[in-house]
Amino acid sequence: MRLALATLLAVLAGCCYAQSKPVRVLVPFAPGGASDVYTRMATQKITEQTGKTFVVENRTGAGGRIAWEAAAKSAPDGSTIVLIDATYPMLPGLFDKLGWDAAADLVPVAIIAQTPFVIVASPQSRLVTLRALIDEARARPGKLNYGSAGVGSVTHVVAALFLRSARIDVTHVPYKGMSDVSAALQGGQVDLMIAASPTALGAIRAGKAAPLAVSSAARSPALPDVPTATESGVDYVVFNWFGFAAPRGTPRAAIDALRDDVVRAMSAPDVQQRLAAQGAQPSPFTAEQLAAFMRDETRRWTELIRGSGIKAEQ
Repeated sequence: MRLALATLLAVLAGCCYAQSKPVRVLVPFAPGGASDVYTRMATQKITEQTGKTFVVENRTGAGGRIAWEAAAKSAPDGSTIVLIDATYPMLPGLFDKLGWDAAADLVPVAIIAQTPFVIVASPQSRLVTLRALIDEARARPGKLNYGSAGVGSVTHVVAALFLRSARIDVTHVPYKGMSDVSAALQGGQVDLMIAASPTALGAIRAGKAAPLAVSSAARSPALPDVPTATESGVDYVVFNWFGFAAPRGTPRAAIDALRDDVVRAMSAPDVQQRLAAQGAQPSPFTAEQLAAFMRDETRRWTELIRGSGIKAEQ
């Protein structure tokens, strides 16, 4: 009887979601950024296809931790979800203590989109290939520099992975955000940056930045003439990604319904066209596959962060 009642409650909760109960979507970063853009792209398309209602709330601060903690402590009834990105599995390596259990209190639901990173050089650096960068860095250790969005930011951590993979020493210059890094790169204040493709494409297409390699396993349709890092002899495959998570205890029916809605929305031809223009693509991960991916990513980044001595500001 207890099992039957629990099953019935889960089904009813899923039905409430299916009947367009408004869902609050917490976005940890400011309006206009990639997290915000992809969240609104997905939720607007789901609304268009199903009539379901979403209220997007940008809850910024503490590098995303304010929104993630708020979501983790929200009622697990399907009424709240949160945007997570490649930063999320880096948290256990960056912080000794969090206000919630990052591994258990938020349940991954679906990836909205994933994008490769692009290794980009300043035109003033005269670096035009990844091989030239590596040769220069090995000839003059520490003389080249790269900008990131701050100590412990995703662009700092993925750059540390690249430096380890390429076995080179390049000096880190932290900024307050990637817009500042891009401006510094174009002005010649920094030699390099590693940015997600939507961030880098504008400067590349304007001829204000030189793309050396992409971090995907295959070339990006948005940059078909740019080789992968692997083609250039560096084992460096990494993605920036954006997805939804729900508080632990959210009914499985609600999680499955949202996952199906996301996959359907991001598979729409007009959405696919918008994603391709940014070098992005959707993901077919099931909730279980995404959870396994998150565990693997957490192990990967924790080992790298601790091995590299990266210390985020608490």
